[in-house]
Amino acid sequence: MNLKKYPVISTNEHRTYEFLSEGPNGTIKKVIYFQEVEENLFNLAFGDWNENEQGIDDKARSNNHDRDKVMATVASAVLDFITHYPDARIFAKGSTQARTRLYQIGIFANLHEISQIFVVEGYMNDDWHPFEKLQNYQAFLVRLK
Repeated sequence: MNLKKYPVISTNEHRTYEFLSEGPNGTIKKVIYFQEVEENLFNLAFGDWNENEQGIDDKARSNNHDRDKVMATVASAVLDFITHYPDARIFAKGSTQARTRLYQIGIFANLHEISQIFVVEGYMNDDWHPFEKLQNYQAFLVRLK
């Protein structure tokens, strides 16, 4: 994927990635965190950094008009993370249905490139299925081929 993305800083043994979104609403710190929930299963947490709470705000709407660049940056962090944790399975679900749908659109738009590296599954009807277009998934799981 040859998309524009922000430079990232990786910390915490390649489990936390930070970058700055720049746009009409200023410079906004974004954080991607891979939280291990069971052996080799990681939840991808992502959002604006909330300085007061000292944590990720996954419901914030920064509207910085850089959605595609932000999503490409998250994808690049996933690629870097998987090089350090090749046995990992990465679980992703938006904090809202709209965000989950946005992730699905991003996966579909780049599925050709993504599927060369990853196995992508979508969760619906209480089960995991190979990712297909024209399906509405509730969550996603990716792992190296």
